[in-house]
Amino acid sequence: MDWKEVRAVLRRTVHWSLPAGLTGLSLGWTVYAVGEILSHQAPAPLAYTVAGIYDAVWLYALAMETAHRRQGSKATLPTALGWLFLVTSVGVLFTHGLLYATAVVAVIGAVVPAAAKATLIMAVERDATRISREAQAQIDAVRSATRDQVAIGRAVTRAKTDRQTTAAVLEREEHKARGKAQKVRHEAAEELTKLTAEHPVADVPQAVPALFSDEDLARVLGQWSDGGVSPAVSPGVSPVSPQVSPVSPVPELTASQGEGHTPLDWSALARVAAVAGVDTPEPGEPLSEEQLTVVLRWLRHSENPPLSYRKALAAYRAAGFSAKEERVRKAYAALIDAEDAQP
Repeated sequence: MDWKEVRAVLRRTVHWSLPAGLTGLSLGWTVYAVGEILSHQAPAPLAYTVAGIYDAVWLYALAMETAHRRQGSKATLPTALGWLFLVTSVGVLFTHGLLYATAVVAVIGAVVPAAAKATLIMAVERDATRISREAQAQIDAVRSATRDQVAIGRAVTRAKTDRQTTAAVLEREEHKARGKAQKVRHEAAEELTKLTAEHPVADVPQAVPALFSDEDLARVLGQWSDGGVSPAVSPGVSPVSPQVSPVSPVPELTASQGEGHTPLDWSALARVAAVAGVDTPEPGEPLSEEQLTVVLRWLRHSENPPLSYRKALAAYRAAGFSAKEERVRKAYAALIDAEDAQP
């Protein structure tokens, strides 16, 4: 006998040891209990003989039931006899314990046959459904793959749940922020309405008064370099803080209407462009530096006295021309410098 056969015998012995032990204990206890009870009604040899026959029939019924279960066939009569003798044995052992011992002994005696029957059924079922190692390996692989899929599915579901929860929290915070902003605007509007009603003013300025003239402002802004270095301040002009380069690109100036300017003489623009030797600038088209200077010169001298930078910028927008504001400032400052340099 090789080692594998020895291991198989040992496993089988361990497998059947508990059911066999409990069954033997139950049979012995039943013989003793039945014999002692019957001995008060009949001679002792006859009483214990009947008890032995009772246990023998019960043991034979258990063996036949076990054989049928292992073969997978029906065992109606052995099964019925096995359950009948089990119920009878439980009742006999419980009664014997109450008559000749204590209630605890009666309960233990009644439990032993039931435990023997239960372990025997479990042992037979396992022995009857034993499969090969290859089949068990395939079953384990299928179960492992299924568990992996279930685990991944749960993780994905939890991730989706977390994402939806986070999105809901962010949306809630955004709505709260918007609500607070709306509340602040509402309170500010109410305060403004209240103060306006309490302190009415006849003439409310629409723009903040300039600290110095528009010409000085255009000259100062036009002299600033792209590097953000502040030039020397002209006499009589208040110093200003150094320019900070914008983070985002400077937007294009868009045209606006209804600024209140006098109608423009477009034929004069064509004449100024002809004198400068450039093509006539058209609103909405990209302008060269020379064309931009021509447009600003035409707009500045479209009225008398000449327009300031602010008014010229407004007229530039109203005329439909567009360019970066920094570029317009520099061109206007250069125009002013050129006019000041003329005798």
